[in-house]
Amino acid sequence: MRHELPEAGRGRMLTGLFALLLTLLLGGAAAALLVNGYQARVEESARRDALVIGTSVARTLAQQFEKAARFGIPLKLLPGVEAHLSETLARTPGLTQIVLRGADGREIRSAIGEQPGTDSVSAPVMVDANTVASVEVTTNPAALATSFADIGVKAAVIVVICAALAALAAGLFVGTPLEHARERLAGEMTKAVRGDFGDAGALHRSPRGMSQHGAVGRAFRELHHGNRRVAERRAVFEAYAEELLAVDFDGGLRPDVERVRREVLAPHTPADKGRGL
Repeated sequence: MRHELPEAGRGRMLTGLFALLLTLLLGGAAAALLVNGYQARVEESARRDALVIGTSVARTLAQQFEKAARFGIPLKLLPGVEAHLSETLARTPGLTQIVLRGADGREIRSAIGEQPGTDSVSAPVMVDANTVASVEVTTNPAALATSFADIGVKAAVIVVICAALAALAAGLFVGTPLEHARERLAGEMTKAVRGDFGDAGALHRSPRGMSQHGAVGRAFRELHHGNRRVAERRAVFEAYAEELLAVDFDGGLRPDVERVRREVLAPHTPADKGRGL
């Protein structure tokens, strides 16, 4: 009875588990470094873009207010300013607040979004080289980087999928041949214990294309060498037995020689342990 049968598939499982953990460790560390660096670059780029957008919006609004100021219309009395500012704020990503201030810095009209601002830019409203007001725009680059907010989750999912594929491939292409090699090695060792040494030369060949490296390969080589030594000693024993029988003219030694031959060449069983020849 082969005692390794209840552990069938253990080699495949351990090999796949090792590949899974190794891929998760290395892949996770690499993904974390790449994601952190990528997010930092994205945030910096988004901040620059938000400032560019805010500056452009501030200048455009300032030019619009300059036209009204040239006609002598007080900006405080200009109708639809808040609605226009709110519409501009809603349709322009990256902006959190637009404020129209007077020459004294007091707020005239404003549109405020839900997100807090991080940076601000302003553009003056000029009439005859005099600053009559200013448009202040506050920006938040997070609004431009929202599409990259879940990149860490995506990277983690990709690492897990790759780790699962690596575990499957390792179990099939490494664990399965290793399991077959262990099964054959166990079978050959069982035969050797029972006295069936088979073809000693065949033991030197790799099972199912397995290389002779590693613990299993060393075990096969040692088993081959041991079987070869036993076969050589058996051959010497047989030669001695034949020589004794050749000079046994009266047949008196034959029963003892045959008995010793049977004991030496008989398959070994657990009951034979501790019993000498």
